[in-house]
Amino acid sequence: MRVVDSVSVLIELIEVSIHCILYARKIYPEGIFELKKKYNVPVHISIYPKLNSYINGTLSAVKSLLKLKKLCKLDVCFYNKIGVAVERFVFNIRNVELELNLSDFSNLRDPYLIKLEQMLRAFCLKLTVCDSLLKPLPSSCTFQIHLHTTETTSIEIQKDTEEFPLIPSEKKDTILTSPAIVPLRSIDCEHLNLEIYAEEGNKTEDPDLFTPSPLI
Repeated sequence: MRVVDSVSVLIELIEVSIHCILYARKIYPEGIFELKKKYNVPVHISIYPKLNSYINGTLSAVKSLLKLKKLCKLDVCFYNKIGVAVERFVFNIRNVELELNLSDFSNLRDPYLIKLEQMLRAFCLKLTVCDSLLKPLPSSCTFQIHLHTTETTSIEIQKDTEEFPLIPSEKKDTILTSPAIVPLRSIDCEHLNLEIYAEEGNKTEDPDLFTPSPLI
């Protein structure tokens, strides 16, 4: 029996996406990234140990939440130098089939995963050019990854996240004033149903919110 592990597929996609986003938004020097191929697409992946440790620790928690079907959204949020959220990339996870039997061809739209691979490739390609769709970030930006789940569930997975404990976000850390929505890509198949979009602060609300980054 052929079975696809959709959680692992989604974890890899989120991991690659986070690296692509961080490279595209230029908050780190280009030298900490190296070019690799994922889904037959060249993407930039971080080789900086501290950054990778943070991403991998987050993904461990994501895996636990996905297995419980308790992860609603994940976002990569950027903050200016005074700690105000100015932009975020949101992964809206609508459905993940934990295991899908690929042996029953008659009930599957994509039994050989060809369309899924095409969707993953298109997803990555869109992220590599997302910088052209967004305003430059201010200089000295930082970022955080937020996982949207319930307090009960975060307690439930504590044993799985002892080395990388989840910290509840304060409301002020998640508020983005008058965001403009920039749709990026969606995936809809038997295995996964999710969309990713960007939210960015409104320039007209605060003229100093976006200033050209010296890295651009």
